Amino acid sequence: MILADVGNRHIHLYEDGRVLHLEPEDAIESFGERIVHYISVSKKTRERVVAETYWRDLSDTIHIPGEYEGMGVDRRALCLSRGDGIYIDAGSALTVDRVEGGEYRGGFILPGLHTYRNFFAAISPVLDREPDWSQPLEQPPKGTLQQLSYGIIAPIVHEIQRMRGSLPIHVTGGDGRIVASWFEDAVYDEALVFKGMLNAMRSN
Repeated sequence: MILADVGNRHIHLYEDGRVLHLEPEDAIESFGERIVHYISVSKKTRERVVAETYWRDLSDTIHIPGEYEGMGVDRRALCLSRGDGIYIDAGSALTVDRVEGGEYRGGFILPGLHTYRNFFAAISPVLDREPDWSQPLEQPPKGTLQQLSYGIIAPIVHEIQRMRGSLPIHVTGGDGRIVASWFEDAVYDEALVFKGMLNAMRSN
């Protein structure tokens, strides 16, 4: 079985335990004539998928108790992947969701890591620097790069820790390895959304 997560910039495909990250044109050209079960958060790309492929949309079958109206299907699938926990998708946006007792308990959305970097670059050329994503958080640092990095990382870590309680942290997304490195016990898995899709398909 081939699964696809149609995102805003890429189509992510899951086949035989492998995850591929393709441009929409490449994904449609390579997999368009195959049977693919997919979800989509991109209306524009979904229109192409409907018109040009034999893919089957699973979006209406993926739900979690407690979800809110308008909650993205990719986040619903992510929250179905591993049971109770904190689920982080570190992509173009950084989403954080809490699942407890088998129900969705809320979350929050932040800009993605590289959006923060662009924010600082727009403020001043002095701040146009790649953050040090391994910046220690034990105490406020000295130095522009260190303070810039601390200013991005510390509030994110603080809010996630405040929300998690004793729940495990599961991380996915293009910048997921970076975010997972901020927590001693976080687990990174780039296939979490697909595992949630599979769990939903089994339940249905």
